[in-house]
Amino acid sequence: MKRFPFIRTGLIFAISPILLAFVASLFQGGSMWDESSGTGTFIWLMFLTLPVGFLLVVIGLVMALVRRTR
Repeated sequence: MKRFPFIRTGLIFAISPILLAFVASLFQGGSMWDESSGTGTFIWLMFLTLPVGFLLVVIGLVMALVRRTR
C-alpha cells in the first residue's frame, strides 16, 4: 500500500486560496487582495482550507511519529 503524503497535501491545501487569488489576479490585472475585483474573495476560502490543511499536517506528523517508533 502506497503512503499518502498528508503533510505535503495539507500545506498545499492550506495555501491554495492564495495561489488561486494570485493566478486569477494575473489574468484580471487587479490586486489579489482587492475584494471588489473578485480575486480577493478567494482569500476568504482560507477560513475553510487552513483548519483542514492544519488537520492533515497533524495527521501526517502523528503517522510519521508512529511509524518511527515501530
